[in-house]
Amino acid sequence: MKRALKFLFTFLAAAAFVFALVIGLNYSGFETLFENEEGMAEGSQYIENTYSLAGLAEFIGEHPEWVSITSYNVNDPDSGIFYQEDIPRALGATSNLFLLMEYERQVAEGLLDPDETISLKEIEKFALPEISENNHNKLIEEFESGTAPLDDVVLAMLQNSDLVSADYLWFRLGEENIRSLIDTVGMPETALPLPFSGMYMRINPALNDTAALSSMSFTEFAEQSISEATKLRDDQEYNQQVKNQFYDDRLSLTFMQERDALTYFPQATTSQLADLMSSLIENRVISEEVSEAIKEKLRWPMGSEPISRSFEDYGAIYDNRMGLLGGIDFGTSIYDGHTSVQAVFFDQLPVGFWVHMSANHMQEDYQQRLIWDPALYETTQNEIAANDE
Repeated sequence: MKRALKFLFTFLAAAAFVFALVIGLNYSGFETLFENEEGMAEGSQYIENTYSLAGLAEFIGEHPEWVSITSYNVNDPDSGIFYQEDIPRALGATSNLFLLMEYERQVAEGLLDPDETISLKEIEKFALPEISENNHNKLIEEFESGTAPLDDVVLAMLQNSDLVSADYLWFRLGEENIRSLIDTVGMPETALPLPFSGMYMRINPALNDTAALSSMSFTEFAEQSISEATKLRDDQEYNQQVKNQFYDDRLSLTFMQERDALTYFPQATTSQLADLMSSLIENRVISEEVSEAIKEKLRWPMGSEPISRSFEDYGAIYDNRMGLLGGIDFGTSIYDGHTSVQAVFFDQLPVGFWVHMSANHMQEDYQQRLIWDPALYETTQNEIAANDE
């Protein structure tokens, strides 16, 4: 009994931390945490055995419905890990990779000035209370003056998985240019980045009829999400009405419903994403100049001591939102000099288990070590093979 209570209190403390950090619930919003008792218990049976990365590898092998991995050495691509690699997974903020690509293309062609001063007030139009709010607050704190060079905003978007600056950049780049980029890099239409504000508004039953979502095509969902975000940007009165609703009742969804709704968001497979990283490593994304600029911004994790200790080179984009943990990366191991590209996605996770993984930063740690730790790599291969028999 004592052990059970200790686990409960530890888990609730971790949950409070995760929801404040990842979702951005304010103090009054913590009542939401306790209104989702069913969701918080979901997946709790997996927690005790997954505090180690070896335990997580075992979980991965046992649950192909929630995990996709593509990981391979660029010089020996056939010998990698290919696990549920052709299952489309929600991209979340990793779709900002495509915005980065189009941004660097436009900078290279002189269409955008990276030194242009941007007012944060323009970016704030897309901010929705309690939707990844903490991530956006990091950007606000970084740019205390209320303005920032466009290039710094783009870098902060990547570092913080900031949805608000991503929406601002989406409209600056232009819908048709983004669609053209997706076609140029060979990604499916369903990977098309969309304004996050518009998507979250569209799945909010207090703002829209959500009954038709289950039968809606991605094309229709995209059109309606873009329309919602456009109105949010252009109609000041509507903007305030929407912000008030999110402040009062967030998404008007349970945590499990919010997790399920991510299936309507842009998707791609880990195979497609890892292959795109391989093209980037070889400077075949748009042009050599653009490829190098993209890689340079993705290298933001290299400022971390644990990363620089294990990698000669490393670049990544991650996301963490309800039920979703994902990352796309490239890295050169400091130990043997090999370079790998990867896409690792945990999608539609049980909410309680997602809290556990988030609180312990397990996805990022696992993904990074998969490049430089041959023991974890082999353990993952063995667990996948054992459950595939």
